[in-house]
Amino acid sequence: MPSQPAVLVVGPSRDHAADLQSVAETRPIAFHDPDSNWGGPDATAPTAGLDGIGGEPPAGLLALTAEALPQAADLAETLGLRGPSKASADASTDRSVARILLAEAGVPTPRGTRVDSHQDAAAAALWTGYPVVLRPLANLGHYGAIRADTPEDLQAAWTFAHTASLAAQTTPGAVLLERAHGGEHVTLQTITSAGLTRVVAAARTAFTNYPLLQPTSHLVTAEEIDPDLAQLAARAIQAIGVDHGVGHVHIVMAVLGPVITDAAAHLQGDSVPELVRLATGVDLLLAAIQTATGQEPATTPTRRASAAVALIRAGADGTVTGQAVDPGLLDAPWLARLTWETPLRGLVQAHPASLLARCVVTGPDPDTCLNNLEQARRSVQATVQSDHAWSHRRGVHAWYEPAPL
Repeated sequence: MPSQPAVLVVGPSRDHAADLQSVAETRPIAFHDPDSNWGGPDATAPTAGLDGIGGEPPAGLLALTAEALPQAADLAETLGLRGPSKASADASTDRSVARILLAEAGVPTPRGTRVDSHQDAAAAALWTGYPVVLRPLANLGHYGAIRADTPEDLQAAWTFAHTASLAAQTTPGAVLLERAHGGEHVTLQTITSAGLTRVVAAARTAFTNYPLLQPTSHLVTAEEIDPDLAQLAARAIQAIGVDHGVGHVHIVMAVLGPVITDAAAHLQGDSVPELVRLATGVDLLLAAIQTATGQEPATTPTRRASAAVALIRAGADGTVTGQAVDPGLLDAPWLARLTWETPLRGLVQAHPASLLARCVVTGPDPDTCLNNLEQARRSVQATVQSDHAWSHRRGVHAWYEPAPL
């Protein structure tokens, strides 16, 4: 291990365990949160806290999730360390703050407003027009997002989004209602250094069937990013107050032009950074650490491939009683990772759907990669015992029909 100060990672990091393992081989990493770990039951990491490792002050700090950003920003200011700004933390955790900043920068966003009751939602939907999307005002990614196409759908949609929002650390119970736009969902991955934002990859997302908006898969390819989209994403990242670090901008490719639904100053979840590394060679976590310590990040692609992740979710409430994988899948050269996200005898729910497993696959091109992803989906099996009856389901098609990427 090179003799250099540790980088302080604030908050949980389970979703980025694979990338942390890779980076920690060349750079000391310490966690401020003693409950943080590498994600696996047997994997641990130093938890030296504010003194770094060996009593050395940290070289910088960063947060990998939205929930940890406010604490990281406060620590950076208090300790005089390089870290996320309070402005970017506020915008990344509260969608209403982000909307104001994006609007001031002239960035296109859906028409919408905060709602605190079903009555508020009904009035707001008349203003925005149907269809609408309701999501927790606190930025929980896609968690708790649901669409309503008619006034009759709105009561159930409000209850769903409101219930999900109660788990938020910021603005619990508040919901953002906005006009729904059809079109492809693309999340641009950004790296900002010395005030310059570069878009290094795009992740295309497929969702569960209407009305829920939960990701079922992401695809990253080594494609050239449209310059106009890249410029739009850079404007959004700068608008929310990011002057260094990684981020992501979620865009809906609507008929009348791209619309930004989220901009955040942290890594995207769902294994997307791992996909970017496998498809392009750009290591987003390493870039986050480099910018946190004042180094120039590596942003040049070194690979030309495709990578995708299948997010296998439960379709019913119950207990996981069995897990199995077709043997051929484990021998496939294109399988990068298969992990069970809910242990045996673990409880799962259907709404929002609990994550049972994830499969990360690769391919030389997008079509081959998606074919590999479909094969992986069909090779993963789970048994869930519901409250009323035993149900055996083979492959994720028994739980949902994912929209095509």
